[in-house]
Amino acid sequence: MKEGYRGEGVDLKRLTLYFQKRIWIVILLAVIGAGLGALIYQMVKSVSMPVEYQAVSKLYISFAYDETGEIYQYYNGYTWNELLDSDPIMECIMLYLPGYDPNVVTEATKAEILSDIRLLTVTVNGDNEKFVREIQFAVQNGLRDYALKAEELRSITTIRFLAPKRIYWNDRTLVSALTGAIILGVLCVLIYAFRFILNDAIYVQTDLEKRYPYKALGIMTRNQKGLQPYNQELKANILHVLDRNRTLVFIDTDDHAPLRAQDLEKLLNWQEGGMLGADDEEFGKMTWHVRGNPGDEEELFAEETEKEWTIIPLNEVALTDKECDLIRQSGGAVVTVPFGVNNASKKLDRVLSLLKNQDLNVYGIVIEEADEEYLNRYFG
Repeated sequence: MKEGYRGEGVDLKRLTLYFQKRIWIVILLAVIGAGLGALIYQMVKSVSMPVEYQAVSKLYISFAYDETGEIYQYYNGYTWNELLDSDPIMECIMLYLPGYDPNVVTEATKAEILSDIRLLTVTVNGDNEKFVREIQFAVQNGLRDYALKAEELRSITTIRFLAPKRIYWNDRTLVSALTGAIILGVLCVLIYAFRFILNDAIYVQTDLEKRYPYKALGIMTRNQKGLQPYNQELKANILHVLDRNRTLVFIDTDDHAPLRAQDLEKLLNWQEGGMLGADDEEFGKMTWHVRGNPGDEEELFAEETEKEWTIIPLNEVALTDKECDLIRQSGGAVVTVPFGVNNASKKLDRVLSLLKNQDLNVYGIVIEEADEEYLNRYFG
C-alpha cells in the first residue's frame, strides 16, 4: 500500500457532488433552525422581559423678562435632573405624592432640554402603570407651582403628555431566525464535511491509484451497456493485462461474486457492435465470443460451445488455501471493490495483504456497481 489516505488531498469535484446531493438537507435544517430561533426568542422575550411602563410629558417654560440673559444661561447650563432633585422643586412635587419616597421619585424621573431651552421633556419610568401616572401628573403640577413662585420664571405649562405605555424590547425575531438558520445550517455543513473527510469510499480510478500500487483497470457500472465507454475501457485493460490468458479469476470484496461474474460475462463474452438487451434492428444482435472456427456458423452459434473467456468468481470471505492455489495456477487475479461504500477499503486492504503474503499476482483492481449518473457528472 502507498503512503495512505492522508496525503490524498481534497477532491473538489467530488466534494461538490457530495454536497449537491445533500444541499436540500442543509436548506431544510436551515429553515428548521430559523423557526427554532424565532420560537426561542419569543419564549425568552415573554418570560424574561421585565415589565416597564413609560410616560412622556412636554412642558413649555415661559421666562421672566431679563435684559442681561443670565436667566437663560442659568437654565441652559443647568441640568434639569439636578433641578428636579433640588428642595424647592421636589417639595412642590411631593405635595401631590403623599407617602412616596423622594428618592424613588428622583430615580423614576428624567428631565432634559432636547433642543429649545423653552421646551422641557420629562420622562417617567416604572414597573407599575399607576405609579408612573401619579408621578407624571405630580411632576407636571409641581413644576407649574414652582414657576409661580420663582421670580425668573413666568410659568411652566404642560403642552402635551402621553399616557403610560408598556415598553417592549426591540423586535429581533428576524435576527433570531437568521441566527438560528445560520447556526443549524453551518452545523449541518460541518457534520457533512467531517463525514466526507472520514469517508474512505472509492469512486473513481484515481482513488485506487493514490492508495494502492496496483493498476486501476476500470469501472463496471450498475447497468452494463455494450457501447458504454467505461466498459470499453475496462475490457481493453483486462485484455491487455491478461494478454493471451483467457481465464479470469476475480475476488469480490463485496461478496456478491456470482452477480459480478454475470457482469463480466456480458463484458467479455459478448461481441462488439450492439447494446445488451437492445432492439436487434436498431443496435444489432449480440453474440457470444466463442472458441472454435469462426467460419463454422453452426459451431459459432451452438449454445453448448465453450465461451472464449472462463470467469471464475471468488468471494473474499471464502478465500482459503485451495482458492489461493487456484489463483496461482491461473497466473493471478483481479480484485473488485464496490463503488461508494464507506469502509470498503478495509476489506480491500485485507484481501491485498493476503494475496501479497501468498506471493500471488494481482492484475489490478476494478470498481463495481458504479453509478453511471455520478460518473457522467464527475467526468463531465
